[in-house]
Amino acid sequence: MYGYRNSIRLCLVEYLLALAVHIFYAFAKHGMEKGRMVLLFSAVMITLTFIISVMINNEKIVVAFLFFSVLLSTTVIGCVLETLAFSVLIFSVMTTSISIMMEAKYIIYSGVGSTLTFLAYIVFLPDYILKNVPSLLIFGFYIIIYFCSSINLYVVVYYAKRYMKGMEEKAEEADRANESKLRFLANMSHEIRTPMNAICGMAELTLREELSPEVKDNVENIQTAGKVLISIVNDILDYSKLESGKMEVIPVTYSFHQMISDVLNMMRIRLEDKEVELRSNIRDDIPDMLIGDEIRIRQILFNLLSNAIKYTDKGYVILDVTGKENDGFLDLTVSITDSGIGIKKEDIPKLFSSFQQVDTRKTRNREGTGLGLAICKQLLTLMGGDITVESTYGVGSKFTFTVSQKISDGDQDLNTETISNEKENSRVVGNNAKVLVVDDNAVNLKVAQGLIRTYGIEVDTCMSGRQCLEILKTHKDYDIIFIDHMMPELDGIDTLNLIRADSDEYMQKVPLIALTANVVSGVREMFISEGFNDYVPKPIDMVWLNGILRKYLPSEKQR
Repeated sequence: MYGYRNSIRLCLVEYLLALAVHIFYAFAKHGMEKGRMVLLFSAVMITLTFIISVMINNEKIVVAFLFFSVLLSTTVIGCVLETLAFSVLIFSVMTTSISIMMEAKYIIYSGVGSTLTFLAYIVFLPDYILKNVPSLLIFGFYIIIYFCSSINLYVVVYYAKRYMKGMEEKAEEADRANESKLRFLANMSHEIRTPMNAICGMAELTLREELSPEVKDNVENIQTAGKVLISIVNDILDYSKLESGKMEVIPVTYSFHQMISDVLNMMRIRLEDKEVELRSNIRDDIPDMLIGDEIRIRQILFNLLSNAIKYTDKGYVILDVTGKENDGFLDLTVSITDSGIGIKKEDIPKLFSSFQQVDTRKTRNREGTGLGLAICKQLLTLMGGDITVESTYGVGSKFTFTVSQKISDGDQDLNTETISNEKENSRVVGNNAKVLVVDDNAVNLKVAQGLIRTYGIEVDTCMSGRQCLEILKTHKDYDIIFIDHMMPELDGIDTLNLIRADSDEYMQKVPLIALTANVVSGVREMFISEGFNDYVPKPIDMVWLNGILRKYLPSEKQR
């Protein structure tokens, strides 16, 4: 575009030429009297318009006045001369000039103004539009107007395409920003989880030693603080995935009653230092085997029960579960009722907003990010469910969520993303079992070795993929090989591929388990697709580890 000032100059020239044509036409067709009248009126209008354009610096006012001046003068003169053909022509030409030379906003203004003007002429002055104009001149007008209209259409299409391209570029930029954010959060999660694995793991190993009550209490506090930090990292990562639309619902077959039992067992551990009774009322007619995203259902239950326990110092927390079968689906209604501090009526609408903690005077000493309920709400929306809350301040609260799960046909093997569903109540005890752990971090190696040894299993370690391959050339007696995902030179996947590339039967069949601090959604599917048998997230959870050992150690090497 050529700029505002040049555009105004061109429009003034066109305006002057249009008035000159009107004056010439007035003298030629209507005589001296009307000619002088048109000349005087034209001189006043063009002079006033010129003064406004020079004296005033506001672009919008100048353009608006120019358009108004052209509209007034050409319409008045056209009515005096009993023809509006020249007015239509000047509007067409001027609109084209503005389209070519000025910004998009002025193109819209001039286009709308010209269209409204033409419509007004057609409605109110239809007899004047082409009156008293020779046929040959009308033909010329049609050609000019057609040419101007074509240019205007081209400019509109050009701007539309440029606008769409700009929107696409902004959308791509937003996607890239989201991807960068997720990569950053995933990397931060990995970087935080790696040292937290050492902290939580060492705390777990230390608690298995003979300790004085004071030291034991200190170590338990360290372990609890580590778990809280990991929970916060998980919440932030989940929230970011939900906000960017990267969270996926992964339906799997799972045992509903086992999941409820697992969650309640974890919650009871949190009640050891509280005078709070945890009760559950589960309808007996609820089918056990369901198909749905067990990980997310478990997460919602965990968040809601954790909140109820967190904000209840004395009394009870009750879990009620009912269900109604509906054409192969189970419509679940789950309620968590507590006798805690309750929620003020005016704070209830804030509950499901991100980073919100209500009544901070009472809750400031309780850990949390304010994301838990927002995540629950978004997860349920993603699964087609809903959540509501009833609360009386100072008395307690009741959170109720509904979600539909498909009923599984018959007894099927569980195929879940999480290993905690596959664990059995009994702890694995090794019987001449032996495993190899590969990790480039010496502290993490010590943690993994110490935790696995508690199961009575012999553990060898090495610090790189190369060392692992060298060991396997002469030692093919490991029942499981645990391989860290992120290692220099040869990472976990590269090491796996080289192991599987060996045609030896042992190398083809030995269970390979990924050790990873990457806990983004779908990580199990990613590792399975790469060729791993399963994975263990960091920090290493003893229940998860027990399930892995139960599943992949040969039965004859378990007691």
